[in-house]
Amino acid sequence: MGFLEKVGGFAGKAGEKITKAASGAADKSKLLAEKAKLKSHISTENSNISKAYTELGKKYFEVFGQDPAEDFAEIVGKINDANAHIAELQQQLAALDVETTCPKCGASIKKDQQFCQSCGAKMESFVDVEPEDLEVVVEDAVEEAKEDTEI
Repeated sequence: MGFLEKVGGFAGKAGEKITKAASGAADKSKLLAEKAKLKSHISTENSNISKAYTELGKKYFEVFGQDPAEDFAEIVGKINDANAHIAELQQQLAALDVETTCPKCGASIKKDQQFCQSCGAKMESFVDVEPEDLEVVVEDAVEEAKEDTEI
């Protein structure tokens, strides 16, 4: 057996091994892709279930929120408490806002505007007063009233 025959035999065996390895890698790649696809479908279905649970809970709250079953009373109470807290926070946020609504037409206007740009109604001017300032004014008025009554 000559040198070239040995090299040819070695090259043939190496080629077979490379082909098997490539085929095995391709099979593993297909398997991993299929697994990823199935996991994605499972995740999508879990998301659909979560959305359905949320819809079910909202529907239950809408229908039975005023008179929930005993098992649900605590959860409904938490929702009611959270809704009340949100309303308070929205009022605080509105107080900080630089806009207000027109009492005549409900349009959004800047607090420092004198007239509504939608309906033309004259806006009342509001003065922001700190609580400490009110205490001083009240105390001064009380002192003046005492002085006026003392004769």
